[in-house]
Amino acid sequence: MGNYRVCWGFTRKFKISEAEPPTDVKEAFKKYSGDGIHMTADQLRRFLEEYQGDDGHYASISEAERIVEQILHKRHHLPKFMNRKALSLEDFHHYLFNTDLNPPIRSQVHQDMTAPLSHYFIYTGHNSYLTGNQLSSNCSEVPIIKALKGGVRVIELDLWPNSSKNTVHVLHGRTLTSPVDLLRCLKAIKDYAFVASPYPVIITLEDHLTPDLQAKVAQMVTDTFGSMLFCPELEIFEELPTPESLKYRILISTKPPKEYITEHHHKRSNSRKCRISDNDDGVCYMLLSGNDRSDHGVDNDGKQSPSSPVYKQLIAIHAGKPKGGLKDALKVENDKVGRLSLAEQALEKAVENYGHDVVRFSQKNILRIYPKGTRITSSNYKPLIGWLHGAQMVAFNMQGYGRSLWLMHGMFRSNGGCGYVKKPDFLMKHGPMNEVFNRKAKLPAKTSLKVNIYMGDGWHLDFKKTHFDKYSPPDFYTRIGIAGAPVDKKMKRTKIKEDKWTPVWNEEFIFPLAVPELALLRIEVHGYNMSEKDGFAGQICLPVSELRPGIRAVPLCNRKGDQYTAARLLMRVCWCFTRKFKVSEAEPPIDVKEAFKKYSDDGIHMTPDQLRRFLEESQGDDQHDGSSSEAERIVEQILHKRHHLPKFMNRKALSLEDFHHFLFSVDLNPPIKSQVHHDMTAPLSHYFIYTGHNSYLTGNQLSSNCSEIPIIKALKRGVRAIELDLWPNSSKNKVRVLHGRTLTSPVDLMRCLKAIKDYAFTASPYPVIITLEDHLTPDLQAKVAQMITETFGSMLYLPESENLEELPTPESLKYRILISTKPPKEYLEVEDDKKSISRKSSISDTNNDEEDDDDDDDSSSEDPSKHGSSYEEKCFKSGCDVDIDGKVSPPSPVYKRLIAIHAGKPKGGLKDALKVEKDKVRRLSLAEKALEKAVENHRQDVVKFSQKNILRIYPKGTRITSSNYKPLIGWLHGAQMVAFNMQGYGRSLWLMHGMFRANGGCGYVKKPDFLMKEGPTNEVFNRKSKLPPKTTLKVKIYMGDGWHLDFKKTHFDKYSPPDFYTTVGIAGAPVDKKMKRTKIKEDKWTPVWNEEFMFPLVVPELALLRVEVHDYNMSEKDDFAGQICLPVCELRPGIRAVPLCNRKGSQYTSARLLMRFEFM
Repeated sequence: MGNYRVCWGFTRKFKISEAEPPTDVKEAFKKYSGDGIHMTADQLRRFLEEYQGDDGHYASISEAERIVEQILHKRHHLPKFMNRKALSLEDFHHYLFNTDLNPPIRSQVHQDMTAPLSHYFIYTGHNSYLTGNQLSSNCSEVPIIKALKGGVRVIELDLWPNSSKNTVHVLHGRTLTSPVDLLRCLKAIKDYAFVASPYPVIITLEDHLTPDLQAKVAQMVTDTFGSMLFCPELEIFEELPTPESLKYRILISTKPPKEYITEHHHKRSNSRKCRISDNDDGVCYMLLSGNDRSDHGVDNDGKQSPSSPVYKQLIAIHAGKPKGGLKDALKVENDKVGRLSLAEQALEKAVENYGHDVVRFSQKNILRIYPKGTRITSSNYKPLIGWLHGAQMVAFNMQGYGRSLWLMHGMFRSNGGCGYVKKPDFLMKHGPMNEVFNRKAKLPAKTSLKVNIYMGDGWHLDFKKTHFDKYSPPDFYTRIGIAGAPVDKKMKRTKIKEDKWTPVWNEEFIFPLAVPELALLRIEVHGYNMSEKDGFAGQICLPVSELRPGIRAVPLCNRKGDQYTAARLLMRVCWCFTRKFKVSEAEPPIDVKEAFKKYSDDGIHMTPDQLRRFLEESQGDDQHDGSSSEAERIVEQILHKRHHLPKFMNRKALSLEDFHHFLFSVDLNPPIKSQVHHDMTAPLSHYFIYTGHNSYLTGNQLSSNCSEIPIIKALKRGVRAIELDLWPNSSKNKVRVLHGRTLTSPVDLMRCLKAIKDYAFTASPYPVIITLEDHLTPDLQAKVAQMITETFGSMLYLPESENLEELPTPESLKYRILISTKPPKEYLEVEDDKKSISRKSSISDTNNDEEDDDDDDDSSSEDPSKHGSSYEEKCFKSGCDVDIDGKVSPPSPVYKRLIAIHAGKPKGGLKDALKVEKDKVRRLSLAEKALEKAVENHRQDVVKFSQKNILRIYPKGTRITSSNYKPLIGWLHGAQMVAFNMQGYGRSLWLMHGMFRANGGCGYVKKPDFLMKEGPTNEVFNRKSKLPPKTTLKVKIYMGDGWHLDFKKTHFDKYSPPDFYTTVGIAGAPVDKKMKRTKIKEDKWTPVWNEEFMFPLVVPELALLRVEVHDYNMSEKDDFAGQICLPVCELRPGIRAVPLCNRKGSQYTSARLLMRFEFM
């Protein structure tokens, strides 16, 4: 028998050929490269910005240069290529196909991390110590390390005593799993907790220990983590802390020990029935455990031992389930938050019967879901049902596998992979009828996601040539779809590309999305096999809300979720909006048409004289605003702005559209006058004065920088009272401005003074008052006096007498600067007052703000070294020098002579401080809380005091974020200086801006007469008195426009034009306060409301018209679209254009409303 040889002859070759760039890539290169051959860094930057939709850093020239440099360095090694500094088409294609340089989602944390923990989905592990299945695998610290490296933020440890009950083991109880020592797990957590993310790690403990072992665990935890451990100050939180505040911290979450004792017997009885409690041991392994449930706190005699107090103090998030059924467990308590755990089956039952309660519970509390006990192989459940109901901790077996785990990986690729993903706003808010999000509701598609799969590459580097097919290259196809809300779920697939290691599909898929915020893009690649199961070739899940539009390189991962080295897809993502963003101009309202028809003879053109008649008769304008010259100026400006052809310019008349344009122009037709028109010859005490607080601070009151820039901004806005806190430097030879006894960085006094000199009268010619809070020695006071005198020169107002009997007038003080502070001699007396008050413990708040009524040093605590009782310390604070022999030097006389308005508080209580003295005037400062107390107990005295003297109100010391209080209480009692943090924000500051739009924005608003006079029986104005309305303000809101010019098209809604509504109301006396709102106008950049509102006014002199525009969002928080506050007494009747401002109070360029005002 002869020898023979057998071999295979392959009919198809394994040769790998590189596919050429897709058509879209070629066209993009041709469009953005000047010559079609090379693309420079600047051309690449334009491509990134315009085609890819990148912004900020991603579309910067430095980023484009970095990309070019890296691509050339990687692909070319010859100097001639490196010096070219431009990309060829192949280089450009290589860049787009690079997962490091052109990934599908961003890798930075970009979500707001300052909300409570309950506002986030948290990457959560289940039985984190298991290496394999739930029944017989080993327990180890290795799976914990892997999980932490992968970004997991919640680690679960099951604590059990050893057989001798003297050591703590981590294991899956009542199974065949082998234990691991607790200390090894804790050390692993400490070493790897913040490798992948700086945000907090939460350790959930399922403990089955005696109190002695609990105390031992407490010691181990404390010793291991040290300062990393977050120990709450309160036993129970009313609101959970934020991820930002917990950076690099470790939290413990478990049931308080006392609960284990009370549940002990309950668990034993339930164990006989094999029911799963809140303790997620999984299955009741009766055969393995017999009847041996946990022995918490029970000694040999069966007596209960007390639980460990130290252990209890470590618990940051209390877990537990209240007595009663599931309905009771989901109740939200106002005064505390906690964690509730439900098995996946219990969650299904809960959302079926109490879906709304589940969502409401998870808005404030932590809801944790864990796998059912029958998942012995460490498989996982579908996570979307938990996320769609707001469950923060959807706990997974991270050592498991399968599509459910891929979805988990996909969700937590969001937000830079930091392990915390902010929940959509629609899961955190209630609707008008207190309803919450319902995943089963029939919702319209918000958008459509269009995905183009161009090609794939890299498998030949990650797999053997015969991995997919022994006899030929693979036949790849891609499955792509959406996992998310039930209405969004869908899977599609490409055609099969035979015998291609680099398959080119060029196929497009469109996915309508109702809930894009929770949608995940699922991608799987398989190698088709006609006779066997299709081969797995990679997968990835990506959060739809994080997808970067444009052409992107999408990496693929193996079954365990680890990224392949080379296998990837080239795809294009874009959004197809189901509604168009087209901006259509609305026609003039009927009232405008009728006015035009009435005042234009032919109904076609309106001459200047006809416009003058309209201004005078319909608008109620006075002689200047309704003069012929003013009408001619308006016609000329409108024609010049809207028409450029000579035939229009020569027409000298307005069309209906021109007339409407004039009415809608905030420059030509504003709602209030821009000229000073109040009597400015009364004493200063007769005016409200635009006043800043800590005017030098750039941000918060505790740690921001001090600078002259906020002073300049305030002066440019019209602020007339600037506050400076003066402190000596450490050598006590220079003067600095800073917020004392805080972490604020100082600024040199001279810089502040020069800034005031240069900008004092930019916005207004009326006097600037500098209020000084000085903490200086007489030598430094003399130095300050010299600096002030030299800086301001003749601008400085120096009073002729030490004490004024009546304050001068704003008119007489034009372009002058006044100093207001305590005379130096008073410091010693005030210091004695302070000490006597502190001995009586009559100060309710440690902040000086709260009761030290004339010194708003807002420090939260004083330096103990400066609070001693020595004579020298007293003299330092009082403004007098102490020489070597202990003698007291007199205060600086020059400094004292500069003081135009004396500040100070007489001896005695608040009643004494409010006494009016006939022969002198002064300034008194009260904290906002002290004012509330004063108007409650001494209302008449407050009003009478402010008729002659200056009353200054300032924010309480706890307003560390530079927030502000409600200013109306001050104004309603005549307080001239309602001091505000001008660098702050919010509605209170908007009211301040509104008040000082009055009187031409000059910073001085004359107080109403009723605050300056007394009645027949010596009574003064009482804001709480029941008075009839003096007038009624009728407001009609016609329409709005201009947002499309001030905001991006996708600012309000990614998928459609905005749905605007307006809230309008009155801020003022309590009886006048009211807010109303228009209907919502859907999908309109130029909404037309034509709605009318009536506001009866008892105190119109101090009423402010509040206007806010918002974009309604059914599934998220309504978006801010502008605001303005206007003084009611200054409103010009008629049809007016009302400008809108941003949150900081700066006017938008275009956004405005067309409104009509009428007093009845």
